[in-house]
Amino acid sequence: MKSVFRITLLMTLMILASGAFTSCEFDTSPEYDHPLYVTYTISAGTLEYVGPEQLIVDINAWIKANQIVYDKQVNYSTGDASEFAKTDAEAITQYDSFSPKFRAHLEEVKGKLAAGTYGELEQPIKAIFYVSASRTQGKEGHLRYDQITFNYPE
Repeated sequence: MKSVFRITLLMTLMILASGAFTSCEFDTSPEYDHPLYVTYTISAGTLEYVGPEQLIVDINAWIKANQIVYDKQVNYSTGDASEFAKTDAEAITQYDSFSPKFRAHLEEVKGKLAAGTYGELEQPIKAIFYVSASRTQGKEGHLRYDQITFNYPE
């Protein structure tokens, strides 16, 4: 009986010792800094829409094909908007080129509607679109926003 007790005690001590030994962290190498990235999105979307279904499908396809979504490496610590000033300015520049492109596309759509591409209209088309530039990370991520009212016939 004494030998069973000694073996059990020895096994218990070995398990406890191995647990204590493996819980210690022996890797003292420094942790490397991982680069931080910020996601920017310059896009458009629909807030309200009344009109032919195929028209909104075509407009959304254009938006998907032309929107700008990208990641930019930025070193930031607090997420304050001032830490993103340079990259925000770049995104706003891209917004300033995307917004007129989207407006021009809506004018092309009016031309297609006048040409009868979407058939005879049963009712006037009324839509409200938005164009925006935003940053996903950090504070104050909404950089630019504009609403566009689209009516056909005017």
